[in-house]
Amino acid sequence: MKYLFFPLVSLLVVSSCSSENGEKKIISVEKKVVYKPTVKVNADRKLAVEVSGMTCEHACGGSIRMALKETNAVDRVSFDFETDRKVNTAFITFDKSKISADEIVAIIEKINDKQFTTGKVSSEAVETKTTDSAASSNSTSNSEVKPKIEVSTTTNFEMPNLFELFSKIIS
Repeated sequence: MKYLFFPLVSLLVVSSCSSENGEKKIISVEKKVVYKPTVKVNADRKLAVEVSGMTCEHACGGSIRMALKETNAVDRVSFDFETDRKVNTAFITFDKSKISADEIVAIIEKINDKQFTTGKVSSEAVETKTTDSAASSNSTSNSEVKPKIEVSTTTNFEMPNLFELFSKIIS
């Protein structure tokens, strides 16, 4: 059986690569990779926007997230999404010195040929963390002491012999 398997697979591969007149087809795939430098955004506002027209969180939410991140003024975009709900909520943290809430709403409404419509919008300030030494000394005196956690790593694992496994499958 195994002696018949490999020639059969080889024949299928060779026949799929040749055309009807015996010429070989050459298939070329171009892959373009674009690396964009990450921009650190000093998020100081949080915006909650009601969004209608979302059918799923991954594709619709991804297109909203990508469009807002391209502004280099938005730090984070998350959603309160439920399937079949007409109005979902987008939570956006952004730098108010680089972009306004009205501009964010306008961007959302332009995505995918105006697929999304926005409703109620609310905005609030985001608390920023201070790195002042006086503030850090006050916070350490009032904070709780965290216990140390030890993890044991005595588990042994042996990989199976793949050659024997494939030999049993083929024969």
